[in-house]
Amino acid sequence: MRVFKGDELLFLLLWCSGYIGAKLGVPVAGTFTLLLYRFLVMMLVVAVIISVRREWRAPDRNTLLVGFFAHFVWLVAIFKAFEFGLNAGSVALIAALQPALTASVSPLLLGEANDALRWCGIGVGFVGVLVFVAGDMNLSGTALWVYGLPLLATFCLTFVTVWGRRAAKIDQRDIPVMTALFWHGLLAALCLAPLAWWFEGFAAAWGGQLVFAIIWLAIPVSIGAYGLMFYLIRTRDATRISALQYFVPPVTMMIAWAVFGEALAGLGFLGLFITSVGFYLMSLSQRRANQRQLICPADSASPEKC
Repeated sequence: MRVFKGDELLFLLLWCSGYIGAKLGVPVAGTFTLLLYRFLVMMLVVAVIISVRREWRAPDRNTLLVGFFAHFVWLVAIFKAFEFGLNAGSVALIAALQPALTASVSPLLLGEANDALRWCGIGVGFVGVLVFVAGDMNLSGTALWVYGLPLLATFCLTFVTVWGRRAAKIDQRDIPVMTALFWHGLLAALCLAPLAWWFEGFAAAWGGQLVFAIIWLAIPVSIGAYGLMFYLIRTRDATRISALQYFVPPVTMMIAWAVFGEALAGLGFLGLFITSVGFYLMSLSQRRANQRQLICPADSASPEKC
């Protein structure tokens, strides 16, 4: 069976490329300024798409809430972690807590139960991340409080995944994904503008590197990756969506190896393999759950026969 579906693989590649864009942009612009320009470009492109499709809708509370945490708090926390010197391995290790957090709360908030096979997959995937990071992470003199930034980002993404999935179950009349992205970007830009002016004075070293970083972060990442993420949240169970984050550290490092020539340790390949096994177990659990649902649907008149 296929471990990944096509849209999941595309999401993973685009999402991981965001770390590459951040690495290119942070040295030549402040975090708030870089993110502000990113969202201004994104909003311009998305507005054209929405106008052509005639999909303008007023935002609801869920749209604004998800946008605040997914586009403002999450991104500021991640970019600031890089700005203050935290290495990619440490960020990846902390971000790898998200699937376990989501799996822990999904049964309570979403009614999406996890069987023993899925919990086993979650554990194996987390071990794979640990192995991968162990082969890449170097000691640094980063202050302890900086490690709280990716932890904050992890809680934000967990909230976005669970809340977005819950909203999709309760209200089937979701506004179109591109429309939601526009309101997300507008909200984030309104939050970022005063911060960029007050703390950074909109300072940026304009050049090809910054322009490329802004365009890449605005279109393939903000529109492509985030658009796919919100689509997956609406169509897949929360634990599976979060489990994709297990692959972010190794895939990001492989892209960084190809783009920046960064070395990839042998343990990195072992970690990627272990992570793949973990995700396969979760996929197998999902397939079995789908088969049980076909045999015995939730509204079955004779559940005792299932």
